[in-house]
Amino acid sequence: MDESVLSIMEVREDFMVSPTGDSEPALRTAYFLKPLAKSLDGAVSEVLSSFVSMPLPAMFEPKEWPLAVHFKGWSYPKEKWVEWVDALQLRYGSVWKKVGIFEAIMSTKCFIVKDQNLCCGVAEKWCPETNTFLFPWGEATVTLEDVMVLGGYPVVGNPVFTTLQSQEMREVEEKLIHARQEPWRRKKGKASTSAWMDLFVNSRSEIEHEAFLATWLTMVGFSPNGLVSKFVFPIAVHLARGNPIALGPAVLATIYKDLTLLKKTIVGLTEKQVLDDKLKLEVTLQSPFNLVQIWVWERFKNLQPKPRLINHDDPMLFRWHKVNALKIDNVRLALDSAMEHFRWRPYVQYAGKFKVFYPENETLVPVEADLDNELVSYVTCLRVSVLVGIQSTIKRYLPHRVAMQFGMDQDVPGCVPKFYGTKSIAWKNYCRPLSDRDLYFPARLFEGDVTTRYAKWWKESVQVSHQDFAMNVVRQKRSSRPATHHGSRVSKANTNGNDADVPPGFSPKLGSTVYFRQFGGDDSNAGEGNSGAGIPSGFLLKRLKTVGSGSFIEDGSKDGLKDDENIDADVPTRYKNLSNQSSVASTADYENVQRIPSGTKLVAKDIVEVEPWMRGLEEDFEDANVRNESRVSSESYICASGIKVMDLEQRINRLETMIKKLKILKFGQS
Repeated sequence: MDESVLSIMEVREDFMVSPTGDSEPALRTAYFLKPLAKSLDGAVSEVLSSFVSMPLPAMFEPKEWPLAVHFKGWSYPKEKWVEWVDALQLRYGSVWKKVGIFEAIMSTKCFIVKDQNLCCGVAEKWCPETNTFLFPWGEATVTLEDVMVLGGYPVVGNPVFTTLQSQEMREVEEKLIHARQEPWRRKKGKASTSAWMDLFVNSRSEIEHEAFLATWLTMVGFSPNGLVSKFVFPIAVHLARGNPIALGPAVLATIYKDLTLLKKTIVGLTEKQVLDDKLKLEVTLQSPFNLVQIWVWERFKNLQPKPRLINHDDPMLFRWHKVNALKIDNVRLALDSAMEHFRWRPYVQYAGKFKVFYPENETLVPVEADLDNELVSYVTCLRVSVLVGIQSTIKRYLPHRVAMQFGMDQDVPGCVPKFYGTKSIAWKNYCRPLSDRDLYFPARLFEGDVTTRYAKWWKESVQVSHQDFAMNVVRQKRSSRPATHHGSRVSKANTNGNDADVPPGFSPKLGSTVYFRQFGGDDSNAGEGNSGAGIPSGFLLKRLKTVGSGSFIEDGSKDGLKDDENIDADVPTRYKNLSNQSSVASTADYENVQRIPSGTKLVAKDIVEVEPWMRGLEEDFEDANVRNESRVSSESYICASGIKVMDLEQRINRLETMIKKLKILKFGQS
């Protein structure tokens, strides 16, 4: 077979533009991850354009949802565990480093404060068909690089289903199986990690190291029920003897599985039976889901709390030990408007620790037969493959869809064939030999661009109207708790001259649209859709510049891998797009904003008379936008521009007074 077909990179000249849309197309040599789409027709276009909406709860209020999420793989360190880690590190630390699990073990000493709102918010963006997050402004995902750098899990080695070959290793496994029965007999309970530690800590047992590793594997999600299980014993025996096991792909496969499970459960909240019967849904996540939260903190500057300062040799997770999350009122809006805040390559700041991955200058390394593990790990992160997890979980790994996370350029990603093979065949795919003659390492500070073709494809794939989005969001009644400042809402126009709906390198199409809004305490009086022939009493006219249509990110990929548990069934999802982080109101706003029908006649001079009264208020709005740029709220903020309603309450009252004065001037009545 032609080696070019099997290679992971394609190098060619193309017209490139910035992913943020702030540059003109420039012809240059670009580096892409394969496979790439040869045309925009057929399945390639269907990947996004046929991605029909999965309904989401109308309001992003996870605390109010009838949903219970159990994070079994999100462990909090106990004092006895920390002492056990420190004690065994002195004896077996060199073995842990040899098999690449030292940082992963030491990271379990960290206490990562859970932010369930953040976890639910990012799970809403998950696409089970592509195993990526689909944001209005682009596509991203948790990759093997994240699992390796943040979690400290090795991505090369033997598979997790490797059997024990020698008689001595099988005897140790039998001793572990026998020991597992002890907690049951002693306390008539289950083989929990606590009971397991009571049995082995300071026991001086000949299998203490294997028991320790079995406990650790259980804590980070390798046991399907959160209890010490027989499944982890062979892995523990291999690791204790210095035999490397590729834990990274198994961890990532489990994370992908849990993201899909959580996404489906959130969608399930919109089902009529759940809404009518007030059912409470529960979901149990087995993976180390704290890595998903840390992934968000590392990459989204607008959602990132202040990390701790750590030593050079400390594990990466130490940066977030006991760090409290920011209070983000609406994570959904914050993620939608985060185009300027997203960091494609956050780990380049740790170049001293990962010199091979992030060189000072771009580098070409010849591929030789005896590449070291670091280079093999790098290549493994870059190429499309199949991940094998615990209990034969199989997930597709598609880094070519998020090439900019590796400093590469992004073109339209090609479709990957379905996989229906066994875990053994999947593993052969994962660790297949290299066919590239050279490996390209981008410069540490380089960030990739997108092709003009990709920009056009993204635009045509995701663009639908904002009104369609509002119609497809499940409309639910607000909770019975008292509403705060919901009656005083103002939509603000996009004044920046560009739009997040429009992909990089393309000019936005602006149209003049008139909105009218009732100022008062009862949102239910606001009209919906295009009904209403005139301007009701109590409404204020304002002419806004808005985009003619909104956007969704859609994906109806037909090439998704079906794993053994059929996790990746067709699951459509709808994502809304915010116009340049400033012009789109929340879902609740859309339900309470009327668009004046085309047949409505507006008297120009009446509008002109209103505008002088509005000028001072508009200036106040601009000031508020500057002051509150970093926070997004569904309760305190009306749209992504950052207008704070609490600060505007008095101005609204002034506005109502102005309207009365205007009526007096015009009609001579009070």
